[in-house]
Amino acid sequence: MVLRSLERTQHRFLERHSARKELLRLYDHTARALKAVSARLRVGGPATAAAAWVTSFLQFAAANHVPVDFVSTHAYADDTVEDLFGTNEDIPMDDRACRAAAKVRKEIQSSAMPSLPLFWTEWNVPGMKEARDTSCVGPALANTVRQCDGMVDMLAFWTFSDVFEEGGPIRSPFEGHFGLRAKGGINKPSFYAFSLLHRLGASRLANAAPNILVTRRSADHSSSRFWNLVDPDKSGSLLHLRLAFDHVTANAPVTIRLLDDNHGNTLAVYRALGSPQYPTKEQVQKINAATALPAPDRPHLDGTHLDLELQVNALALIEIPATP
Repeated sequence: MVLRSLERTQHRFLERHSARKELLRLYDHTARALKAVSARLRVGGPATAAAAWVTSFLQFAAANHVPVDFVSTHAYADDTVEDLFGTNEDIPMDDRACRAAAKVRKEIQSSAMPSLPLFWTEWNVPGMKEARDTSCVGPALANTVRQCDGMVDMLAFWTFSDVFEEGGPIRSPFEGHFGLRAKGGINKPSFYAFSLLHRLGASRLANAAPNILVTRRSADHSSSRFWNLVDPDKSGSLLHLRLAFDHVTANAPVTIRLLDDNHGNTLAVYRALGSPQYPTKEQVQKINAATALPAPDRPHLDGTHLDLELQVNALALIEIPATP
C-alpha cells in the first residue's frame, strides 16, 4: 500500500511538472507574439489556481527574457492548506486567500522582478453549506478585503452571476454558487455587501481590530464597517460593541446600514415564495424589491460613543461626519 501511494504521488508530480512545462512554453510564445503586435499590450501570468507556480514562472521568465508585466493567480477560502501552502497547518478558511496572497507577494519580491503588480483574479468566501447564498457572505467578504488590502493590486471577486459556462445549466436558484446574482437576475447578499463596500472611502485609517474596516471618504466624512463573522460550520452569538470615535462632534448624527438575516436576506424571501425552481419575472422583481436594503437608521452618538448590536453574520456600515 505504501509503495502504491508513493507511485501515485510520483505520477501526480510528473503530471504537474509536465503541465507546468507546457504552460511556460505556451506563455513564452503568447507573450512574445503580443509584444510583437504592440509593446503597450500588457501580458502576465501564470494565471494559476491555488496560487501555484509563481516562483517557477518568474524564474523561467527571467532566465529566458520573456516579457512579464504583472503576476496573476488566484485562491479561494476553501482551497486546502496543502494545495495553497504545502503544509498541514490549521489555517481558518477566512484567512487562507489573503495568506496565499501574502505568500505570492513575497515570491514576487524575492524574484528578479520584485516590483511587479499582483492581480488576484478570482476569490470567494467559503462555500460549505451553500454559504455563498446566505448573509455569511457579507462579513466574510469584508474580512477578505480588510486582510488583502495593500497586498494585491487588484482583487477580483468571482463572479458576477451564478450562471456561467463552466458549470453548465443551473437547475434552480440558490445552490451555493459563486455569483453576486442568482439565476434570473436575483440579487444575493454578496450583491448588497458590495453596495455597502462601495460607500467606503479610498483612504483607510489604521485599526487593529479583526472585524473593523475604517476609511475616510472625504476630509469631513468617514465610513466604517463592522461585522460579526461566524463560519457556516460553527456557532456564534449576538455581538455587543461600544464604539468610541475620535475627531467627531459630540452627539453627532450617524447613519447605519445593515446586511444580516433581516436585511438583504434573499434566500429567506425566496423560500417564503415557495422556492420556485423557475421564478417568473414578476417573482424576481418581488424578491429584489423585498431584499433591497432600506433607508439607513439615523441615531446620534452618545457623546462620542455608539452602542451597536450585531447578530451572527451581520455586516454594518456606519457613516459619521468628522469634526469640521
